[in-house]
Amino acid sequence: MKKSAAMLTLTIIALLTVGYSYAYKNGGINIKPNTSNVAFTNVITSDNEAEIDVAITTAQITPDGNTINVYMSNAYPNYEAYITYTIKNMGEMPAHFDSLTITNPNPEALEITTTDHTGTWLSPGQTTQGTTTICILQEAKQNCQYQLQISIGISFQEKRPRSLGFWKQQFSTNLDKRGKPQIDAQTLEQYLNQINIQSQIFKFTGTQQQKLQKALDILEMPKHPTMLDKLKAQLLALWLNYVAGWTEGYTLNDMTAQDIIKGSETAITKQSTGEYEYWKDLCESFNKLGGG
Repeated sequence: MKKSAAMLTLTIIALLTVGYSYAYKNGGINIKPNTSNVAFTNVITSDNEAEIDVAITTAQITPDGNTINVYMSNAYPNYEAYITYTIKNMGEMPAHFDSLTITNPNPEALEITTTDHTGTWLSPGQTTQGTTTICILQEAKQNCQYQLQISIGISFQEKRPRSLGFWKQQFSTNLDKRGKPQIDAQTLEQYLNQINIQSQIFKFTGTQQQKLQKALDILEMPKHPTMLDKLKAQLLALWLNYVAGWTEGYTLNDMTAQDIIKGSETAITKQSTGEYEYWKDLCESFNKLGGG
């Protein structure tokens, strides 16, 4: 009966506002809303009570999916509650965590630790799980009800794969000095130097201008290109996206950029002409994942 009454009390507590930033034990608050399609999709609670069953911990996901509101009653020192959650990227672009943020209005009473999601990438449709542990400290007040928030801090990948046309424009603009390129000549040369070290197919040597011109020749292709020419053009564009760091978090047919690069270079090295079009199409499709 006591638990039923307590549960009823908990259910009528107004949902807390969403989007607060990292607090843990210091109680600091900064507004940081999550406006993405990355959301909590499931949450369950458990605790360390074995023989006794006194404390009550409940957790609710807010309607927008951005936040979990946690409520605790009848808790006592050394009681621990575990909030296990699932997060899913329901959007169409890869996203990465800036943080998993926690608002703790009572740091003197609650010690909170949580799964570190720093650097976690979620591809579209991908999920990840974690657990937040709440420990009641000795300073907690008797018969006090505590509440806290667990919120998602994410950002979408702005550095996305770019098309063959984009890369041609960067090289041609740097070489003919007409207009202002988005990527300067020095950076392009650094990309080519990295490719030169890692690739089995492409070698760029000589002066900066010679390197940039050779890359542009590959990207532009001959007037009547063979399938090998087309494959090399798209492969070089993919290499450029990769060394620029613009392929991270993206996959195509469950393949990463590295997988496609390796497959393409193997086909060229072995002169597997029947595979050229297949790998060309994969390179091209991956380069267009970012929409530009």
